[in-house]
Amino acid sequence: MATSSSSSSIKIDDLLGMITLRLKDDNFLKWSFQLEYVLHGYDIFGHFDRTDVAPSRFAIVDEEDVTSAVTAAYKEWILTDNALLSLLIATLSNEAIEYVIGTKIARDAWLSLSDRYASISKARINHLKTEL
Repeated sequence: MATSSSSSSIKIDDLLGMITLRLKDDNFLKWSFQLEYVLHGYDIFGHFDRTDVAPSRFAIVDEEDVTSAVTAAYKEWILTDNALLSLLIATLSNEAIEYVIGTKIARDAWLSLSDRYASISKARINHLKTEL
């Protein structure tokens, strides 16, 4: 499975080999840091943080008409997003997968995981600081 960015073609399998952590209850900060910087390195994190939004699905013919044909740019964006969603899912523990079931795009999965695990990580940090 391959994805492409504006500058290069990237194989998801190659990216998966660079992400050594699987998301579990106790490592969200480390996992998200690693995933973010691997994806930033290939200029494809935009699917997660919304800096790379989907192009128009249908071509606009004129001010009144829109074609029913899906644009090539939209198809390419969806293929890349699906590949990134697959990559994200491949880095999850069995327990973490339940939080992305039903998501259709990488951004929604990222937000769901962030909502679930970021608060746990912050609470854990505060607890450890209190113990010290």
